[in-house]
Amino acid sequence: MINKAILDSISNAVVTVPGVASFANYAAKSESELKTEDIAKAVEMVSTDTMDRVKVHIILINGVNIRDVVSEVQIRVKYELEKLSQFVRNYIVDIAVDDLIVV
Repeated sequence: MINKAILDSISNAVVTVPGVASFANYAAKSESELKTEDIAKAVEMVSTDTMDRVKVHIILINGVNIRDVVSEVQIRVKYELEKLSQFVRNYIVDIAVDDLIVV
């Protein structure tokens, strides 16, 4: 179970990035289950003594520059997590684009 403060920080960082449509459920079995408002279903985390690796699953709006949006999400999430831990822990942030939607 991932700490609620960590999930909230990730959520707040991601929702402010233009081009992100929603979070994606990484355990979805069908396309209808993919879009989720529950961030706990969109974040995977592996921790060691000195480092945390976070993988955030998102859905982007079709037509955005994927590289720019993913880079921005990655930078913001990493910064917010390190700020939350008062820059004592190192985070590796991976972003998975699970789908593109047309709006």
